[in-house]
Amino acid sequence: MKKLFTLFAVVALTSSLVATAAESRLENYVNKKLSPITEKEKAFNEKVEAQQKANEAKQAEYKKQQEERQAALEQRKKEAQARRQATKDAVQAEKDYWNSILKK
Repeated sequence: MKKLFTLFAVVALTSSLVATAAESRLENYVNKKLSPITEKEKAFNEKVEAQQKANEAKQAEYKKQQEERQAALEQRKKEAQARRQATKDAVQAEKDYWNSILKK
């Protein structure tokens, strides 16, 4: 019985070592075949990431330009409003002047 148990233990150990070696060889073979694909995938991902960063930078620049244009537009509107008010005040002052002269 001890011999049989020893034999089974040796067979189990041997088969375990053989399976591990075969698995290691298979793993190395698969890694060897997949490494070019993995490298291409990494390069593609890096390219996509760089393009995404460039797009984000362009969007940020566009947004900044848009805000600057909006600020300039608001400034022009304020200036135009001030000119209209100044003209309105000048016209009113002119009316008041002539009314005061004509009423005397």
